[in-house]
Amino acid sequence: MKVYALSGLGADERLFENIELDAPAELIPLSWISPGNSQTIADYAARILDHYKPEPGSILMGVSFGGMIIQEMAREMDVHSLVLISTMTSRADLPLAMKTAAAARIHPILKKDFLGGLAWLGDKFTSKSNKGRNLFFQMIEDSNPDVLSFGARAILDWNPPGIQVPYIRIHGDKDRVFPLKKEWNAKIIKGGNHFMIFDKGEEISGLVDDFLVS
Repeated sequence: MKVYALSGLGADERLFENIELDAPAELIPLSWISPGNSQTIADYAARILDHYKPEPGSILMGVSFGGMIIQEMAREMDVHSLVLISTMTSRADLPLAMKTAAAARIHPILKKDFLGGLAWLGDKFTSKSNKGRNLFFQMIEDSNPDVLSFGARAILDWNPPGIQVPYIRIHGDKDRVFPLKKEWNAKIIKGGNHFMIFDKGEEISGLVDDFLVS
């Protein structure tokens, strides 16, 4: 069974380097494409579907921004299930700082240089392995500025559609981007931060494998 995977905003398919799933699951990381004229996450999800044409009945995996995209993709295609990692599923999950930014309509300043500065600042308060930190900054440097700017704006305005298919939600208890809430029905990774998909890949892989055979 194919597992199509989308990384977080500013990241790419290298984020899944430490995810190893048991056969017959085949992990297929997808690269970001140009947002074109997309105005919303739903618009961009439609472009992803048209570009990659994932097999019906497949599994979709998404990290952070990627998790938002696959929730919209699941509205437009037949999927087996969703794997949601370090992401939001409700407008209520948006932290206060992001709600304030959305209300203030800061969208025009959300360019790569500004977002890169925020990423650099946030990294100072996030524990990562040396390899993880090097990869984090390399992916930011390599990221497409159009995707980065579009994604940051679209996240602020996104209203999640509601999930109508089986899913597993995996979240770290040290996530500072989308802080964990006790009422979430999530598999909790102790010590997991917003970058845990890389540094805690083995533990996450185990949870996903258990979900796929349940």
